Amino acid sequence: MNSPGPVNQILDFYKKLERNPEYEWVKWSKVRKRFTIKNANAFFIGVMLDQGQTAERAWDGGEHMVDNHFKGKRNFWKSVAATHRSTIRKICQKGYDETSYASVFCFNKFPIWLRNASDKMLNDYKGDPRNIWNVTSENVNEIYIRFKSFDGIGDALSKMAQFILVRNYGIAGGIENRSNMSVKPDELVRRVLFRSGISTSNKIRESIEALENLHLPSPADFDAAAWIIGREYCLKNKPKCYSCPILVSCQYGKRHNQANSADAKSRGAPRSVE
Repeated sequence: MNSPGPVNQILDFYKKLERNPEYEWVKWSKVRKRFTIKNANAFFIGVMLDQGQTAERAWDGGEHMVDNHFKGKRNFWKSVAATHRSTIRKICQKGYDETSYASVFCFNKFPIWLRNASDKMLNDYKGDPRNIWNVTSENVNEIYIRFKSFDGIGDALSKMAQFILVRNYGIAGGIENRSNMSVKPDELVRRVLFRSGISTSNKIRESIEALENLHLPSPADFDAAAWIIGREYCLKNKPKCYSCPILVSCQYGKRHNQANSADAKSRGAPRSVE
């Protein structure tokens, strides 16, 4: 009997995640949820920060900034725009409990991105991020396009924002657009694609081509499952192949396990479990 391929195993893993209360965020919302202006501001900043650091710290950082800075009588984005650039830089680099909101990679870039975002937010969206995703179902891709037009928010982050808004908040038609989005080719997903043999490379272009050829019924579901596999099992160093949900069909995983078994036998000891 042939074993299932890695694509099917990833999709099967998503079904298990759906039933797991610890992964509530992978489920599709059955209702349209609304943002307050404060939550919308925190969400937007969280998207900008979600690079080079844990997702948890990025989203917490968005909430922390909105709660603690640029709190004048003005709209949040008007306050950012009215603040001297040196003060913005100081807040971004030291205002998160004496640490930087952004990762080391974005340490000097984030203050510039935030200031530029304030101009764009005020000029194009009336100082309200909710207007970015205020689109009809047939224009769901406009969410991706609008996020990507901001400095510091690239392809992967724009797709992530679109996924969260449509899947978790039921925006732009919610689940009816399940098949009308694209997987975000971030580092974790690309690693899983390459190691499992779905893609011939872990480079962005090759990964996108491989994903397009899959014709996935729900890219967001595949993305969530692959991302979790990349984060929790398919680690860059010391991957946990022995417990990975797609081990049966993963080229890298089978080689890794075989190498571990051979090494254990050569030492006359049972295979160690990481």
